[in-house]
Order: sequence, then structure tokens, then C-alpha cells
Amino acid sequence: MKIRNLTESDYDQVIELYAQLDAFHVKARPDCFVDREKNEIYPRDAFVHNLSYPGGLELGVFVNDLLIGIASATLWEESNMRKDLKTVCLDNIYVLPTYRRKGIAAKLFSEVETWAKEQGAIRLELHTWDFNKGAIAMYQSMGMTPQRFVFEKKL
Repeated sequence: MKIRNLTESDYDQVIELYAQLDAFHVKARPDCFVDREKNEIYPRDAFVHNLSYPGGLELGVFVNDLLIGIASATLWEESNMRKDLKTVCLDNIYVLPTYRRKGIAAKLFSEVETWAKEQGAIRLELHTWDFNKGAIAMYQSMGMTPQRFVFEKKL
């Protein structure tokens, strides 16, 4: 198993994982997520742009040449009503189902956390849906705590 920065040549495998992640969201909340074509989930040009974005991180976990996990993160420097908080947002983390519960997501998380510290961030933040109980438990096991809640009432 090898964790490395993704490259443009990884796109075809990356989009397969994003398609699975997208399908998971669509199935759980069809009222919020639209079933899209693969190339609409993460367009190649956006992926290539993010690879060269200095405030971004695109990681992949490979077994031989097979991509089995991904993580992406973005450095935020907010300045609004709150204090300026140099924050890294873990945008996505996903491991193929057959490779789960082997510590792979934890290794990806650790890599993102290390990168965040190198960027001078004081916090690592992520957003997840309430239906994603497995992810919530994993994040809590890695020391994350709830920061805020978003409530909804369907009308």
C-alpha cells in the first residue's frame, strides 16, 4: 500500500471512486443529491486545476496500481464575523468498501492532518451527513468533535 499525491494520469480511477461516493449520497438523500454522469461529478479540468492549487491536497492510496482510497483537502483563511481561523477542510475521504476497516482511512486522515499543520492551520474541519454513521464514528475516534449542527425541517 502506498499513499501519494494524485496526478492527472490518475483521473480515470479517481472518478470511479467519486462515482461510488456520489451514488452513496444519492441513495441516502435523493431529495438533496442528483444522480449525475461521472464526468459531471468531478470534471477533469477541475481535478487538474486542484492538483496544482497551492492551497489544496489530493491524495490517493494505491495497492499496486489500483486506487483504493482518496482524500482531498483545502486550506481556508476565513475572515468574517468570527476570528480569523486558518483552517484546513477535509473535503472528501473515501475508501473502497472491500478495503475498509483496515486503517486506510485513518492513514489518509493522518496525512491530511500532517499537511494541515505544515500549512500553519490551527484546525482541521470536515462536514458529513447525519446518515453517514460509520464516518461519524471514525471521525470521532480520530479526536474530532462536533462544532455546529445544521437542522432541517422538510416542508
